[in-house]
Parts: sequence; structure tokens; C-alpha cells
Amino acid sequence: EALHMATALLPRLPVRHPGNAPVIGTNTVAAMTSGVFWGYIGLIEGLVTRIKAERNEKMTVVATGGLAPLFAKATTVIEHIDPDLTLRGLLQIHERNPV
Repeated sequence: EALHMATALLPRLPVRHPGNAPVIGTNTVAAMTSGVFWGYIGLIEGLVTRIKAERNEKMTVVATGGLAPLFAKATTVIEHIDPDLTLRGLLQIHERNPV
């Protein structure tokens, strides 16, 4: 979204797996698709690796949100998928703090 909004000519693209395309795209759309997808995977893997090293304890990595299944298929650091975890957590907070 930011690439599209901040530039005049770059297209708006959905986040999706680039398939068997090379990591370095051969055209604008392929490069953007690959860069965004593999950039997120690198972010996820990097954060999980750093957090595990810092905490030095056993933990389970749960991906949440609408893109969780997409990213979980492309990395081994995500152990479980719960797309609605955040929403259920917000509901519990609301139920514990009625207005």
C-alpha cells in the first residue's frame, strides 16, 4: 500500500506468495510482490530468532491475522495459526471491563 500511495506509477498489489518466481523480480510487479512477501518472511524469522535468543526459554510462535496462513506456509518458525486470536483477546478485555 505504501509503495502505491507514495509514488505516482507503482501499482497497488495484494500481499501474496510470489510462487516459483525468482526472489529478484524481472519486472516491477514481480519485484514488488517478491520484495514485500520475502521481506515480511525475513522480518518474522528475524524477530522470532532474536526474541528466542533474548528470552532463552521455550516458547510457541502463533501467527494471527488474515495473512497468518500465507506466511506460515513459507517459514518454519511459525508453529500455530490462529487468525482470530487478537479479536478474541479484545473481546475478553471488553467482557472484563464493561462500560
